[in-house]
Amino acid sequence: MKAKKSGKTHHHGDTTTPLPPVGAIAAPPSKSAPTKRGRPKGSKNKPKPTKDAVSKEYDLQWFPERWMGESPYPWQFNVLEALNYKESRVALKAANGSGKTSMVAASAVLWHVVNFPDSLCVCTAGVFRQIEAALWPSIKRGVQTMTGGEGFEVTQSGLRFVNGARAIGFSASDPHKAEGWHRQGPTDNLMFIVDEAKACEDGIFHAMERCQPSRILIMSSPGAAAGYFYEAFTKHRERWDTFTVTAFDCPHLTKDWIDEQISTYGEKSPLIRSMIYGEFVDDSEDGVVLGLRELEGCLQEPPERKDGMRVAFVDFAAGGDETVFCLREGNEITQLETWKERDTNRTIGRLINLFDRHGLVADEIYGDEGGLGLPMCDALAESGFSIHRVNFGGKPFDGRYQNRGSEMWHTAARTIANKEVRLIDDQKLQQQLVTRRVEVSRTGKLGLEAKDKMKSRGLASPDRADAVLGAIACGGGVGGSWERYSSFSKPSLSELMEDAQLLAEESSLPSGMDAGG
Repeated sequence: MKAKKSGKTHHHGDTTTPLPPVGAIAAPPSKSAPTKRGRPKGSKNKPKPTKDAVSKEYDLQWFPERWMGESPYPWQFNVLEALNYKESRVALKAANGSGKTSMVAASAVLWHVVNFPDSLCVCTAGVFRQIEAALWPSIKRGVQTMTGGEGFEVTQSGLRFVNGARAIGFSASDPHKAEGWHRQGPTDNLMFIVDEAKACEDGIFHAMERCQPSRILIMSSPGAAAGYFYEAFTKHRERWDTFTVTAFDCPHLTKDWIDEQISTYGEKSPLIRSMIYGEFVDDSEDGVVLGLRELEGCLQEPPERKDGMRVAFVDFAAGGDETVFCLREGNEITQLETWKERDTNRTIGRLINLFDRHGLVADEIYGDEGGLGLPMCDALAESGFSIHRVNFGGKPFDGRYQNRGSEMWHTAARTIANKEVRLIDDQKLQQQLVTRRVEVSRTGKLGLEAKDKMKSRGLASPDRADAVLGAIACGGGVGGSWERYSSFSKPSLSELMEDAQLLAEESSLPSGMDAGG
């Protein structure tokens, strides 16, 4: 697949300052004695340089190869070529790990400060670590390659060249920081670069527009189908040169890696559509986490029974909702018990009876500690069952999900779609599995429809689905990842090393002698 580009035509609007030889970059001509332009003496019979030769000398698309020793991919070359022209507006959406920051943004910043004296390049991103940990390290490497650092002053998020040109980076958390910048220098230039633009509030872009930059580059892996970045590719497309880059356009992203991601998340997963195909995720349709066809396929063609770990999951409830106990043995859901009970003590008693009946130990049991779940988990611990506590709203293991609950639903749904688990025959469970919708944050993180939204659609809380998908995703085995112990119950490596060192010291001393003495 090729990168897509709009057909807008640009014309040169700059007179660029020729780059001196790399060895002389740190020592430009004195301002009091400007370099004389025109044909040098003795050049009367010399052929004029071709248009291509002039382009390779000065234009942005050739800068990485000529000055940084890098050969850009075709799509990177095309993006830089579009940004080369004054008054350009370039929007790039690209697959994760494509090299948009390290090659495109870093090259643009260095080219701008070297070519346009006293100019300014302003860089921001949806998260500051993109500036601090991705863009600026790439700029520093480029500076070292070009001159070994001569002529440049590089700080944590600042850059200054000997000709007075500057580049700065800042967090996009405050739109006011994007205001007040102006075109500068004899060539009247201001370049604005917004990285991870999907995570930026629209106010950042409106502030940027008021600065009237001479060049704009906004780029990101795609997120939700909303906001300024999305509209650059849709509603306001005629104002931009737009590029779409897939993982297949990036040779360093191997086919094995791409296939692994697709196998893990599913070809139609919003994550894959974004991170591999560079597509925005539209959750405005009736998109659900698990489709009816996928569920029916798993029910009609279940996998062979496989032994494995036993994992129980409890979804606690009070009042009108159900408390649900689910047990998975290997790749099969073997038990699903539900009840409604206002008396929490009776619920605890019933759970302990279930644990004993199935011979479960605490390490095999997981429970939702959100809301009522917290005191219920505490009560079980007092009764001798310190079960694994799962916070649905907590941090996911995979940062591409909004929270742990979203991660569990999506990964377990993938297991069902792949026909890797044997489900229990329960009509209410099946209805809950196929009615919860996908939601995607503006930063592209995959989430779930809130339960209050489900209620507004006439749907009850999906308690049975929570428990079954929890049993599939937790522990080890069917589509899940090992639940990790919290920091207070899992020793760190340093703590283990300290214990080992202390044991070694004690074992080498005579009895009764203090190792610290």
